[in-house]
Amino acid sequence: MNFRQLEYFLAVANAGQITAAAQQLHMAQPPLSYQLKQLEADLGVQLLHRTSSGTSLTPAGQLLRDYAQQLIDLRNRADSQVRSLGQGLAGVLSVGVISSSIGATPNAKLRTLTRHYPKVQIRLFEDNTYGLIDRLEKQLIDVAIVRTPFTGPHLASKELKSEAMVAVVPHKYDHFAGATIQVEDLATVPLIIYRRFENLFQTTFQQKSIAPFIACTCDDARTAVQWANAQMGVAIVPQSVADQGSGVQTSIRPIRYRPWRTTLKLVWPEQVTPSPLLQRFIDSY
Repeated sequence: MNFRQLEYFLAVANAGQITAAAQQLHMAQPPLSYQLKQLEADLGVQLLHRTSSGTSLTPAGQLLRDYAQQLIDLRNRADSQVRSLGQGLAGVLSVGVISSSIGATPNAKLRTLTRHYPKVQIRLFEDNTYGLIDRLEKQLIDVAIVRTPFTGPHLASKELKSEAMVAVVPHKYDHFAGATIQVEDLATVPLIIYRRFENLFQTTFQQKSIAPFIACTCDDARTAVQWANAQMGVAIVPQSVADQGSGVQTSIRPIRYRPWRTTLKLVWPEQVTPSPLLQRFIDSY
């Protein structure tokens, strides 16, 4: 099994047809078919179901597709880092970002970096905080922007932005007195919460002996705001997410409770010496 075979296999897996994959690879169909059969023979398993209308992956093929993509990505990253080892003036940087990193990236310094070094290519991978930490541990990305709270041993970090939680309140639930609200006020309205903060919120509610109705729990802070805009409940999200996503039918109310704060952090494996390119990226924040 070699990288060329893996690239051929991925092309067919993604195209769903050997003919279409051969066209994308700028090669004839017979050599491509031969390489796929050779790969199956080497592994001793069938990877593709072949029909007159196209191809589909067997369970073994589905597993290999995931591993093949990781191997190709790792090869590309290794090639890029070796080539850019000198001064970090060129190369590819794999950056993980969470959906709620709105406003933190790209920033002015990063725009300056890419303007001065136009051969620097940034590949973005979007996931939640723990998904990105897992990618870092597997060395599938170089650096990530994540949000506290999280547990991730052996990570170096740089604090980017700390902000408070706010309530995105639909007008039909906006019976609060004053511009700010207290945690206890949330006991009277249906809540929409970002799952990342569920434990934090529930701990606070227990400490204050209140039991708000959690109408919806979601995996994206932007989704929480969208549901609040649709009048489905009061969303509790970081300030920056509320500022970017709230609509005309909602109001943003700061919550007077200091422990409900979250911080965006830039993280990378502490056991890995940053390449010149990665160091330039870190320094841009």
